[in-house]
Amino acid sequence: MRPARILVVEDERHIARLLEFVLGKAGYEVCICHSGEQALHEVKDRKPDAVVLDLVLPGMTGVEFLQIARAAPYHCHCVVVVLSSHWFEQTETILAEAGAALCSKPIAPSSLLRKLEQLGVRASMPRED
Repeated sequence: MRPARILVVEDERHIARLLEFVLGKAGYEVCICHSGEQALHEVKDRKPDAVVLDLVLPGMTGVEFLQIARAAPYHCHCVVVVLSSHWFEQTETILAEAGAALCSKPIAPSSLLRKLEQLGVRASMPRED
């Protein structure tokens, strides 16, 4: 078994640190990115089990990041949990079509951990062959 890899894409550093602490304490391996561009590189290199994604990011939106990552040749098909206080009905449809789970900010740490578990991302994951 190995720790599940979670990529947190959040530009607000205090929120990113909180998510890193909560997820790390729960046994996940956490990588933090503060922009969509940085996250695209990390998704390709680290192949995370899940991405916790904010929608409002500098440079590109979370929706743009998700669309690019899903269409990339390296096929980012990991679990995506979107944490945001800003979305519209159209955004919700796009996220649903991309297979992302949508959670409102603020979210209780226990709710985020429960959501990851429900989506099959556990702190310990089977080894990859």
